[in-house]
Amino acid sequence: RKAMAAFGGIAPSYHIELLDKPTIYWDFHSLLLGIQMMFSFMLVDGDQPLRLCKHCQKVFLGSRSNAAFCSPRCKNQYNVYKSRGKNRTDGSDEE
Repeated sequence: RKAMAAFGGIAPSYHIELLDKPTIYWDFHSLLLGIQMMFSFMLVDGDQPLRLCKHCQKVFLGSRSNAAFCSPRCKNQYNVYKSRGKNRTDGSDEE
């Protein structure tokens, strides 16, 4: 029921063809339905999942399963701000 609701009640149909290996062919009733299905697969993909950047909070396609930042620049900025935050707390303890 939840899957049908996610696609507005019109679920894509499919058939399996036995070629060199069994292959699934999807039949989408509209372009929007195809895009929704591809987005759903991207959300649950274990190899290249959609992620939320720890610094800028933008959604990005992770090149690795443990990617946390959308770019090296965001990773660097995150680490700089994190380091500066530690320095401020350390400096206030010494006073």
